[in-house]
Amino acid sequence: MKPPLCFCCLVLCLTSLSCDRHAELKRELAVLDAAVKKEEAATQQYDKDIATLGGREGLTRLVEQAQIKETQLRPLEFVNGPRERKLSAIETEFAKLKPAAEAFKAAQPK
Repeated sequence: MKPPLCFCCLVLCLTSLSCDRHAELKRELAVLDAAVKKEEAATQQYDKDIATLGGREGLTRLVEQAQIKETQLRPLEFVNGPRERKLSAIETEFAKLKPAAEAFKAAQPK
């Protein structure tokens, strides 16, 4: 990870540089230290969130449930095909009858 590497570099710089840069480097070191602690806290929070959502096994459970639902829905796909063909045939028949119905309406006295 980058933060520990930067921390090591700063420690090395602190030990080898002159005293006039120590204060500035100590401030930078404190900032980096705070960033590392903040990232560690965020990591712990993510771990807690993962644990509350079912742990690391939650994803495998979701995949299994998705596969079960998919196997349940697959037969329904085949049922809809004949229904759609019947509906299409009915719509075609209505399309053929529509001009005759309009002609009949026009022929009726008002």
